[in-house]
Amino acid sequence: MKICRMQESDLEEVMKIERVSFKLPWKRSYFLYDMNRPNAYCLVAKEENRIIGYSVAWKIEDQIHLANIAVHPQERRKGVGSQLLKAILEIGKEVRCQKIFLEVRKSNIQAQNFYRKFGFVHTLTQKGYYHDGEDALLLEKKLFNTDKHRC
Repeated sequence: MKICRMQESDLEEVMKIERVSFKLPWKRSYFLYDMNRPNAYCLVAKEENRIIGYSVAWKIEDQIHLANIAVHPQERRKGVGSQLLKAILEIGKEVRCQKIFLEVRKSNIQAQNFYRKFGFVHTLTQKGYYHDGEDALLLEKKLFNTDKHRC
């Protein structure tokens, strides 16, 4: 498996995964927009030249916002999501971000457990965050220990 920058030619496969993964999928134009932003990091996981997962993250000041991550249903629980998340965490460190954050549906226990494995903690509940009224949990992870050199 390889992790690469997302290209416009990847979008057909990305959109198929997006539609089977989310109740309210992103539009193709959202991915295109992010692919052309200097502070956005759009990645795909490829195996034998087919897309099996993707992630989108944005640098916002000294933070990384993981905006979207998904893996093809047949490829889940094989480490694809972990590799994509590790790549985003590494990018966050490379661009000197202090933390990474994301929103996850309150009902998505599987995703919450996935992020907790990586050290994410629940910091806030955003009531009615999603278009269908479901709450979102804000999860965060420090990328650098800012207390390390305090006296």
